[in-house]
Amino acid sequence: MKKGSAWPWLIAGALALHVVVSLIVVFIATSDPSYAVEKNYYQKAIDWDKKMAQDRTNQDLGWRFEFAVAPPERPGDQPRLEVTLADADGVPLTGATVTVEAFHNASSGDVLRATLPPTGESGVSRTTMPMGHNGRWELRFTIDHGGREFTSTETRHLFVEGNWQ
Repeated sequence: MKKGSAWPWLIAGALALHVVVSLIVVFIATSDPSYAVEKNYYQKAIDWDKKMAQDRTNQDLGWRFEFAVAPPERPGDQPRLEVTLADADGVPLTGATVTVEAFHNASSGDVLRATLPPTGESGVSRTTMPMGHNGRWELRFTIDHGGREFTSTETRHLFVEGNWQ
């Protein structure tokens, strides 16, 4: 081998190594099940004015909205979601339909969806959801009552795993 003839091979090898490492990184990044892109994100950006109008509607309605998530009582049970609704005067909203989308921030590709039973006389509705991990959860609520729609997006640290001895 002539003196200096190894340099082109060394440079080509470094470039090839760079390409292989880059492909490995892309594969790992795209095969991660916890990674997710917001569904219909482009349409949501286009509909920003509609979202702002809905925020104004929420404010005008003045509904009082609260929710709580209780851990399961026994092993094998699921956490319980409870939603409480009242109008601007504090009167419970009966017959309201509540839908929710929920996901843990560490696995945002796994979106849980539920439609709760209509709210009763006390303005409360309950359901169970298979929320398997403690941590930061985002819950997106849509409430329909007599053709009027109220929305709320809540992000909270939730404890959804039971403490059994």
